[in-house]
Amino acid sequence: MRRLLCGLLLACLPLAAAGADTASPLVRVVVLRHGVRAPTSGPAELAPYANRDWHAWPVAPGMLTEHGAQGMTALGARYRRLFAADGTWSGQCDARDQLVIIADSTPRNRASGAALARGLAPDCAAPYLALPETQSNPLFHFGKEDKDDDLSAAPATWPPAALAELQSVLLGCTGDDCLAQARSHQRKLLLDAADDRARAKALKQAGSLSENLMLEYAQGFPAATVAWGQGDEAAIGRLIGLHNLQFDLAKRRMPAAARGGSNLLAHILATLQRAAGMETPVAPLASADARVVLLVAHDTNLAQLGGLLDVDWRDARQPDEYPPGGALVFDLVREHGVDSVRLSSWMPTPDALRRADVSRPDALVRRTLGLPACDGKASCPLPVFAHWLEQRVDPAAYDPAMPALPANLP
Repeated sequence: MRRLLCGLLLACLPLAAAGADTASPLVRVVVLRHGVRAPTSGPAELAPYANRDWHAWPVAPGMLTEHGAQGMTALGARYRRLFAADGTWSGQCDARDQLVIIADSTPRNRASGAALARGLAPDCAAPYLALPETQSNPLFHFGKEDKDDDLSAAPATWPPAALAELQSVLLGCTGDDCLAQARSHQRKLLLDAADDRARAKALKQAGSLSENLMLEYAQGFPAATVAWGQGDEAAIGRLIGLHNLQFDLAKRRMPAAARGGSNLLAHILATLQRAAGMETPVAPLASADARVVLLVAHDTNLAQLGGLLDVDWRDARQPDEYPPGGALVFDLVREHGVDSVRLSSWMPTPDALRRADVSRPDALVRRTLGLPACDGKASCPLPVFAHWLEQRVDPAAYDPAMPALPANLP
């Protein structure tokens, strides 16, 4: 397996200059999170953490909402305009083969893939590729999921700054008397963790609960009911920092990021290499005809890729580092005859998610990310980028073959 990895990464010989330089990417790979969903736990499961009833959602736990589908279709329409502007995909039906959409097999990802396709190709009935709901896709979930990764570390400082605020939002009160009363009613308190493992577990729960409150805001519930009336955009922005922190500790850190993300990144790299005219032992995500490949993934996938690539896209305009519809974008561009990789983050703002509308210029926070493989530069020659990744990916944590993905119409 290690020889195979070296074959993939070290075969990246410099390409001779061919043709004129162009600002248009040769190929673009977009890895994005699914749209707004209901919390994965129902109100009864969440009840022990709060003194008040949780929101009733219009769909079953973990399912994409109609509002979420509308947001993904709007995102697809915004992407269509962006792609047409930079020449990666015209949006025309006769070029539909240049667009490939791959969704994970979970119902929310399949529904998001269908909604995204409707926005990207409203007149073409563009399919999305996905395994059946009963079959796990190794692109997004490689091997046996290690639940202990979630409990790998506690914060150096306890409690995190936002944890007391989250606890008060959940209980509807503050102070020692509030906590004592909650204990007497057998509420589960996040601040009671006494040791590192208990604190790591409490932070994981806090991250999930803060995400649930973010989803209430993004779903467009009335302001008076989001986080029981305490969830304006600023408050949600502070609380979601707990989810970011938990992912920093449990998902982005190496080697957990390599165990979970190497398979997806190996196939992304192979896609870039094939677009540069290279043969690779790892299968690309799509045929050489594809100009844009979109992967409808999860927040976990984004965190693992961020850790593997050692990049950070924090931005005050979107405090949630893994929002619904948030994406990492890989571009292969030809600069002065050299094929180079560029990486950027595209994150819908909280307001755009709440309105399910990303048409405004400022509704999508787009940032070019510096690549450590090239000392933080925005552009990195493909051979250099690939060689650097050899030191990062886990050679035992990827499969060179691609799963057979059936086409599904939106």
